[in-house]
Amino acid sequence: MLMASSGVAICMFLVMQWSFDRGFLNYVNTQDREQSAALSASLAIEYASADSWKQLARNPQKWHQLISGSSPDLFSSPPRHKKGPGHPPIEHRRPPKADLQRPEPPPHRRRPPPNQQRPRVALFDADKNTVFGPPEGARVFSLSPITLNEQTIGYLGIKPIKELSDAHDLVFVQEQSQTFLLIALVMMVISMLLSIPIAGHLVKPIKHLEKGTQRLTSGKFDTQIPVITRDELGTLSTNFNILANTLKENESARQQWVADISHELRTPLAILKGEIEALEDGIRPLTPENIISLGQEVEHLTHLVGDLYELSMSDIGALNYQRCPTDILPILEHCAETFKDQFSSKNITLSFDSMNLDKAALFVDPQRIKQLVNNLLKNSYRYTDKNGNSVLTIEKGHNEMLIHLQDSSPGVAKEEIPRLFERLYRVDSSRNRASGGAGLGLAICSNIVTAHGGTINAQPSPQGGLWVTVRLPITHV
Repeated sequence: MLMASSGVAICMFLVMQWSFDRGFLNYVNTQDREQSAALSASLAIEYASADSWKQLARNPQKWHQLISGSSPDLFSSPPRHKKGPGHPPIEHRRPPKADLQRPEPPPHRRRPPPNQQRPRVALFDADKNTVFGPPEGARVFSLSPITLNEQTIGYLGIKPIKELSDAHDLVFVQEQSQTFLLIALVMMVISMLLSIPIAGHLVKPIKHLEKGTQRLTSGKFDTQIPVITRDELGTLSTNFNILANTLKENESARQQWVADISHELRTPLAILKGEIEALEDGIRPLTPENIISLGQEVEHLTHLVGDLYELSMSDIGALNYQRCPTDILPILEHCAETFKDQFSSKNITLSFDSMNLDKAALFVDPQRIKQLVNNLLKNSYRYTDKNGNSVLTIEKGHNEMLIHLQDSSPGVAKEEIPRLFERLYRVDSSRNRASGGAGLGLAICSNIVTAHGGTINAQPSPQGGLWVTVRLPITHV
């Protein structure tokens, strides 16, 4: 920041210096053009007295006198009346005492002063032929017409100044340059004094971010940094804290996931190990019933591993979906018919209502839709009390198909409902491990619905249990 401020100050100094030099030079040339008007008038009078330039051309002294009397600044080294600080105007300066006492020579013996040897003006006739001036002619001069009785009788040429040579002008320009340099130095000092606290104010949150990032990369996800500004850095600090909280929650979820998976796998393995050891020790006889019990635990373990594998494949996007135009109405009817006997074993009434639909065509994977409905029915069967009821319905909405499953008690507390679709989550009060579930069925349902571009949600059922709604978009292919 300090370097940038210094660079700006230096650039400003150079631009101001260039602009002033150019502007002052233009000002001097403009003054010369204004003074040339008086000289043009004197020359017109001189022309009128002889009706030509011949008489003046034979008298160079007269030419110098006209210039000195009308426009004394139009010489190569004119004593300009510009004032620098501490310099009074030239015309107000008192001449030396010796000059006051010296008598002036007669006019015919008086020589022009040295600075009048090379006037910066030239005189040309009406045809632009040189009367007084250098041999190169009118091409190096800025010409102004000399008129008499509204007729052009000649041209007065002025050679523009390309660089200053007068001592007073140079002193004035030098003083202005010193002033500009002083201003630039003051600006640099002010910039330095301001940039140090500003830089410290800007660097402070960056240092907090750097330290916080180092702690975050070392696995300390509880890191939080102070938000001390309301600018972009403040927004970045806020986003950093949000990121840290997200990583902390993900790490906690990962640890919980590993713990839950270990527990779920350990339970059937412990049962299998205990029953096998009982058979080896002769505590339990090797009967078909005991072998079936072992098979059930193996099947439970197989289902658990299969569900975990399916969820992991869905997470990495490797789960295949073979979509095609499908009428899902027969799929729902078949699933409901398949589970009727299983529901009847608990005296649970399972009914299906198609809401008078003749067809429910969607662009879906029929096997995944069947898996979705089976998981929902299995979840309802596991967690619905005996002598209850469960209703599966389908209806057509606006550009979507809605699948509803409502069951009777027990219900789920409202604060627990948003977590039902989390993996390995179960409501401890009633829907627990004793019912045989591992808490993966609804998570798999959520993945299937999301893969089809739909949504799934749950709410309390009017029948006292849970009401699950699946929304699948109607896609025209």
